[in-house]
Amino acid sequence: MKKLLLSLGAALLAGLPLLAQRSAAQAPIASNPIVLVRGKITKVQTAAGQGMPTLEVDQGGMTTKVLLGSMRYLMQNNFNPKAGQEVEVKGYKTADLVVAISVTLVAENKTLQLRDESGWPLWQGGRRGRGTGRGPRAGAGMGPGAGCWRVAQAQGQM
Repeated sequence: MKKLLLSLGAALLAGLPLLAQRSAAQAPIASNPIVLVRGKITKVQTAAGQGMPTLEVDQGGMTTKVLLGSMRYLMQNNFNPKAGQEVEVKGYKTADLVVAISVTLVAENKTLQLRDESGWPLWQGGRRGRGTGRGPRAGAGMGPGAGCWRVAQAQGQM
């Protein structure tokens, strides 16, 4: 019996590194539920020094604030949403807002992907510097948590 318990314990401990790898593969924001926001943009906030650009989207009388991403990334991708445009946003729901994964400007049929499949910001090169096409050190120095810090800051949690 003692050997059986020791064997089970060893098997459980052997599996812990695997569990740690799986959770580290996802950005912290990815634990939030994914939602789809459809409606008309009522406000675009992109002023320098005001944090990450945001949209306010009217969904039939209910307004949802959407956090986009780096202004530089939006400009590099020639993505310029305007008030009055119809928009579809796929994103992670937080207490106060939606953190965009992708944003589609319906009339232009233009979609901007902001986060990879694991929730990492593409403007930082996705997870471990992939995805921007700027070389192997894309996003170096920023760290995968930097975008999450900005999300918390935008929500007034920091």
